[in-house]
Amino acid sequence: MSYFNRFALLGLALASSLALGLATTAMAAPTKVVVSGKKVAKPAAMQAEKAPLTKQVELVESFREKAPKLPAPTRFVLPATTTKKLANGMEILFVEDHRFPYVSLNLGFKTGSVDEPKQKTGLADMTADLLTEGAANLTSKQLAERIEFIGGGIKADCDYDYTVVSASALSSYGDTLLDLMSKVVLEPSFPQDELALKKSNLIQALAIKRGEPEFLAEERFANIVYGNGNPYAVVAPTENSIDKIERNDLIAYHQSHYVPNKAVLVVVGDFKTDEMLKDIESKFGAWKPAELAEAVVPDAPKQTGKHIYLVDRPGSVQTSFKVGNIGIKRNSPDYFPMLVANQILGGSANARLFLNIREAKGFTYGAYSRLAPKKQSGAFYAQANVRTDVTNPSLLEFLYETEKLRTTRPKNEEMDIARNYLAGSFQLGLETQGGLAQRLLEVKLFDLPADYIETYADKVMAVTPEEVRKASAKLIDSSNIVICAVGDGKKIKEDLEMFAPVTVFDAEGSLKSGAVR
Repeated sequence: MSYFNRFALLGLALASSLALGLATTAMAAPTKVVVSGKKVAKPAAMQAEKAPLTKQVELVESFREKAPKLPAPTRFVLPATTTKKLANGMEILFVEDHRFPYVSLNLGFKTGSVDEPKQKTGLADMTADLLTEGAANLTSKQLAERIEFIGGGIKADCDYDYTVVSASALSSYGDTLLDLMSKVVLEPSFPQDELALKKSNLIQALAIKRGEPEFLAEERFANIVYGNGNPYAVVAPTENSIDKIERNDLIAYHQSHYVPNKAVLVVVGDFKTDEMLKDIESKFGAWKPAELAEAVVPDAPKQTGKHIYLVDRPGSVQTSFKVGNIGIKRNSPDYFPMLVANQILGGSANARLFLNIREAKGFTYGAYSRLAPKKQSGAFYAQANVRTDVTNPSLLEFLYETEKLRTTRPKNEEMDIARNYLAGSFQLGLETQGGLAQRLLEVKLFDLPADYIETYADKVMAVTPEEVRKASAKLIDSSNIVICAVGDGKKIKEDLEMFAPVTVFDAEGSLKSGAVR
């Protein structure tokens, strides 16, 4: 007999036994038992009848009726932090954590893609990507092998407003890790073959992106909200701008923007501050400072009237929506009320958009919103991919939910769920070395208050329903809201025109003339 048949028979036997047991339980228990051929009375303990199955179920369900009340978040106490500054202006934050034999280094620069030349978009990101593809006398492979040998990792990421080089490894290899990080930051070689490969891969990736409706919606939304000429409007470089980037451009950008007086190094983990400071000074002390003018980001254009921007994607079976306005700066006083507002509207699967458009209507797999503040004003938007045939009612629900958020106070239950989630998830992220280092760096890069991390939970929990309504009313301009849609124009354009005038673009971002076909 095969193993499959044996397991099948075993399963059948277990099922039969379970069914028999349930049936026996349901029957009335006898008051007498047979002992040595004679009937005798049961002991009192054995005569008690078991509770009916239905009563047991009722007890379980009554337990589920009311969720336990959550206690207030425990106040986070920031570990002892030592701050030093080198003669070249490089700031260093040390947090010793000897619970684990591990160390994390996070070096942040107050410069990002907003600082790159407009005619060479993608330069800042490519410079960061190629830092780890060869440094000093090490090739890309040799560098990777040395990092792997010490059980660590090193990477560089570039965003609009900042660039971060992060590295981590076992603390016994802390000096080796710091040495490799200094080579990557101070002596990148930008190999020509790695640059050529990176450019080729990026062009291919961009071609793939142009086939994704979410990317097209994001690109059109950013262009409309931030306006032409604003670096925040650039979602991805063009093939033409990628082709223009040469090795000399990377070298020049690195020399002018990777400077110590615009850098903050956060060190968290198992180390001794005095020893680590000496190692850092020996590796980074000779690094020369340089003047770096702050990038000028133009103001976003003021939207007048409700308008729909449609990216025609013939044959698409879904419509991708992005609906919103210009938002707030990262250090705005409205940050915490808007954080709670976003969580209530579409921050998770128990938020209004998800419960309405997915759970109640079944129009989509998921609908969410996002608050995306930057050093300058970011954006606030809601988004979802819906079936083509429900484009009209889906947009109606988007507009209904955003208007409701700005005109009515949230319920206390919604407030409790949103505030507890935000406070809890923030503090949970601080439990790792990397999470704590990231938050400490965030404070410095965005010029946030020194007590930001310790008071985060208190500020979230202090947000009131009226503050949510007021902040939403100020920042969500429903009369002049930006609506971007990507889908089959032939099928959805007329539905969209019921809400507002429609301007049609192709997938390359060019205006389409004539009828949509």
